Amino acid sequence: MDSETMREFIDSLDGAAVLDAQGVYTYVSPGWERFTGLTAEQALGKKVWDLVPDTHAREVFRTKKPVFAKVVRSHGVPAFTSYYPRLAADGSVQGLFLYIMFQGEDYARDLMERLNALTSKVEFYKQELSRERGAKYSLDNIIGESEAVRNLKEQIIRASRSSSTVLIEGETGSGKELIAHAIHTLSPRSTGNFVRVNCSAIPAELLESEFFGYSAGAFTGASKRGKLGRFELANGGSIFLDEVNLLSTTMQPKFLRVLQEREIDPVGGLKSIPIDVRVIAASNIPLETLVESGQFRQDLYYRLNVISICAPPLRERMEDIPLLADHFIQRFNRELGMMVQGIGADALKLLQEYHWPGNIREMQNAIERAMNLTKGPFLRREDFLHLEQRVRAGKRRELPGDMSYQLRPAKQAFEKEFIQSALAAAGGNRAKAARMLGISRTVLYDKLAEYHLD
Repeated sequence: MDSETMREFIDSLDGAAVLDAQGVYTYVSPGWERFTGLTAEQALGKKVWDLVPDTHAREVFRTKKPVFAKVVRSHGVPAFTSYYPRLAADGSVQGLFLYIMFQGEDYARDLMERLNALTSKVEFYKQELSRERGAKYSLDNIIGESEAVRNLKEQIIRASRSSSTVLIEGETGSGKELIAHAIHTLSPRSTGNFVRVNCSAIPAELLESEFFGYSAGAFTGASKRGKLGRFELANGGSIFLDEVNLLSTTMQPKFLRVLQEREIDPVGGLKSIPIDVRVIAASNIPLETLVESGQFRQDLYYRLNVISICAPPLRERMEDIPLLADHFIQRFNRELGMMVQGIGADALKLLQEYHWPGNIREMQNAIERAMNLTKGPFLRREDFLHLEQRVRAGKRRELPGDMSYQLRPAKQAFEKEFIQSALAAAGGNRAKAARMLGISRTVLYDKLAEYHLD
């Protein structure tokens, strides 16, 4: 293309201009003249900021980087202007090319409306993605006014201000995941992903690829595009490792390296990938006990146990039971379309007499079960018959009287009740109950048959 043809092409644009290293006009197109209302004679030899005060040319001279589609006004008419620097070998700006795109006020207004609509959609989808990959709960979801809960909330607030690793320990059903959510929600990482992983739910042979990802073609059946691991998905946010006590001895040193080096090695990858992830781990068994028995690495324990939080069991915060009962009733009214108004005094007294081995999760299950059984507007004591039986059984064991001191029947009675509590806390999920009890599903099925439990 010869210079004359190139000139004709540039002249046909909505507007164009060329500046030298001092910001002086050396060329303006007919479109530029129409936009500014100035002639070429008036512009050539003048500095751009003297004729067009809205110009963004100074920014380009300062940053040496192009600027795209910035709004500039001349005689009240807006236009979108882009600036492209011409750089010398030493990196200095030798001049600028300006391209003006405008079709008058209506065109500019229409374009701005479309851009605003697109921006709104992007923000909407960002919020949706944040809800999908972010934490679902906050500090307000931890119900209670007891001293134990107040102390817990103070610990959560302190932990949220740091990026150090957190270890949450507590019994099954005591709300460890809720604590992890609240820490992330309050932290500076709250806009990042909150990736939840149950370490016991992933098959042993898939643990490494699930946590660290894999490269394309890393193994037979692998995706041709590879796969991001959980740690990489959590980059810039937090990862919650539930039941970290069940990490295999082969995975523990790999996790130790992630915590020490802050980088991961995808399966089949050729180089390590740096990550910025806050680790929040939870265990329903004190890790220190597992360290003493040789089941958990001591160095990994120290890396995890930087900030330690203990989730109080429900039996240590019984004064919170009325608030929890009201919370669950309102929740299930919304979810199940019910209209239960509250809980009677006798039923509430029963809930406070029970020892809740399955903690808050068991109580949630008990409230839902009672709401499906009740025949009136308030939950009654008889709606919690299964709890009534367990409370009576517990009282019989406490009373010496005519109680039998045979060890085997007492042991069987306790085991039966304990299995019932675990099943209730697991929502009837037998595989989950077996994990909570620390036994295999086969053993659990044998116990269910032995004690005639369905």
